[in-house]
Parts: sequence; structure tokens; C-alpha cells
Amino acid sequence: MNIGRLVHLSLVLPFVHHFLSRLRELQRRAKNRRQVKVTEIYAEDLKLMLFFLEKAKNGVSLNQIAFRKPTHVYRSDSCPRGLGGYSHTGWAWRFYLPPHLRFRASNNLLEHLASIITPWVDILAGRLGKGDCSLSMTDSSTSEGWSRKTNFKEDGEDPIQATVRLDVARSHARRFMENEIKDYSQWFPGKENDVSDALSRDDDRSDDDLTNVLRSCVPAQMPSHFKIVPLPKEIVLWLTSLLLRLPVKEQLLEKHTRTKLGRGEGGKNGGNQLASSTTSSLFTSPSTKESSSSELSPWLCVEDGFLDQLMINWLQAQSKVPFHMWYRPSGTTEDQTPQKTMTASLADFYLANTGPSRTMTHRQSNKRPYPLACLEN
Repeated sequence: MNIGRLVHLSLVLPFVHHFLSRLRELQRRAKNRRQVKVTEIYAEDLKLMLFFLEKAKNGVSLNQIAFRKPTHVYRSDSCPRGLGGYSHTGWAWRFYLPPHLRFRASNNLLEHLASIITPWVDILAGRLGKGDCSLSMTDSSTSEGWSRKTNFKEDGEDPIQATVRLDVARSHARRFMENEIKDYSQWFPGKENDVSDALSRDDDRSDDDLTNVLRSCVPAQMPSHFKIVPLPKEIVLWLTSLLLRLPVKEQLLEKHTRTKLGRGEGGKNGGNQLASSTTSSLFTSPSTKESSSSELSPWLCVEDGFLDQLMINWLQAQSKVPFHMWYRPSGTTEDQTPQKTMTASLADFYLANTGPSRTMTHRQSNKRPYPLACLEN
């Protein structure tokens, strides 16, 4: 009965779906036994459900339930030695694992960590908060799936890796619920993720050199203003403690490869030469005709066109609003939400499909055959 009530709760708090499968498994085991042991993994899921219930009791904004267009878009990537990501407003980060933290987490887990850290950076900086809608984009289909659900088991998965993954999902759910942020995730092709790929791999380049190379080689993927900032200490400590829980695995050993952007045919770093002949768009030449007070703040000049450009894959996937979601038609968050969502009309469907069929269908008779005795009489 409680499981059914939690399913009803998930209509208001979609994060509930992530953590129901283990509770269902515990319920099935309890039916045929006098007693069952509630291990730590089940206890953590139950604690999280209490947190969700408390949130629902205090009220949930319709902006967290309604189907909305994302206000913030994030892209991320990882490699065995580093992680990186950036937002549509241009704030970027990168973190390279020290030797004692390498080859502990699988690449799928590192991809998932990068997709969670990227919006977290904006939360700590106050750029992502109450009422916002976040879209985390990754070129890892596994990471994108983990962002939407954790109610499954992978065959042959290391129990420690699975436990860490669940802890990451729980912390992400709590963080977004506490800040009242709506969450979406989306996969997109890796060929469109050169910026995040370079952030996670090119540890031999300074921030300025890497920025110049990216602006010269992949300008279409770069926001109008781009700046690499240090990863907050709170996230560094959290990530370090998380990876220390995992043992080093020899099968994860992999030779580090850097991107080929701006390196020339010989593979050498051409960032310095490229930077010397290219003026970075981060800096504008001073104008003698305009006063300094007329300069625009760089972080207020983000064009909406670039935001929509990053969301092309997501927008194409959302051709129709899911039937279980509310739909807010306008861009504002103050309007009243319709009492019901739009559904397809059966009458319109049949009227549109009344044309002649290409194949002949034989009409069957539903009349009962007369008994032979009745025919003779």
C-alpha cells in the first residue's frame, strides 16, 4: 500500500521514480518471509522518501511539475584522468584527477559525475536557483540514463560502484529539491562536444591557451563569453572522498590522449602559436568615443539564440508533451496552469483515416446459421 502511495507522490516529485525498485524488491521478499533484513541501501532509500514526503507536505511549486523549456543548459564530458563542463552562459570548469584518484571509477561513472557537477557549480555561485529549469547534456547514453533513473541493476556491476552511483543520485536529488530546480537530461553526439572534451583532456594547456584554441577551432560550440573558473573546494572534497571509496582497477588503466584541436599535423601543441596570431574575443579594444560607463556587463550579453542552439537535440526529442506532465504554454512562470493537458481527439483521428484501403477485407457475417431441422420444416 505504501509503495502505491509513493507512486502517487512521484506525479508531483519525479525524483521518486529513481529509488522505488529496491523498495519494491524489499516488499516482495517480505511477503514470503516472517522477517527481512533492512540493509543500509534500503534504509537510505527510505530516508530519502521521508525527505520527499516532507517536501510534498510543505508544498511543491507547479514550476517543478510543469513541462517547461530549460532556462539553463550544461554540457560535460570526462576521460579517465579528468572531467570538465560548461554552461550556455560561458562559465566553464575542469578538474584533473591526481595520480592516487585515477582508474578507480568507470568512465560511465565519471561521465555521470561530470554531468552532475556542472550545474552544481552554478548552484554554489548563485547562478542557478529557485524556479530555474536545468538541462544537462552528455555524449554518454549511460550517464543520460542514470540521470533519469537508478531503479535498475547492471549485470556484473561492482557492488561498490553501484553503491557510489546511488549515493551520487541521492545527493543530486536532494540538492535539486532543496533548491526547487527542475531537472532534464539529454544525450547528444560526441562530435558536437569538442569544448567539454578539451576541458577534460587538455591538461597541458593554460586556461587562456585553451580558450583561444577553442574559439579558433570550434567557434560554433562556444558561447559569446567564456571563462574557465576553478572547481569549488566543496565539490573537490566531495569528489575526492567519493573516489577514495573505490579501489584501483587494472582493467581501467588507459593511456591518456589529448585532443588534436590546434596541434597541427605533428600533434604538437599549437595553442601558443595560434594565440599569437589570433585575438581572443574575451577582450575588447578600448574605444575613445564611448565612456567606460557605457560598457555592458559580459555576463548579461548572452544571446538566446545560442541557448536554443544548444537545445536543438532536446527540442527535437520533445515533439509532444508527455501525457502525464502539465503544460505551461507561455515562457513566464506566473500564469495559471491549465487544468488538463491537451489530448488527441479520437474523432479527428478517424476522420483523417477514412480513405479507401489498398487491400480488400472480407466482411464476416455475424448471423447464426439456421438448424437443418428448421430448414426442412
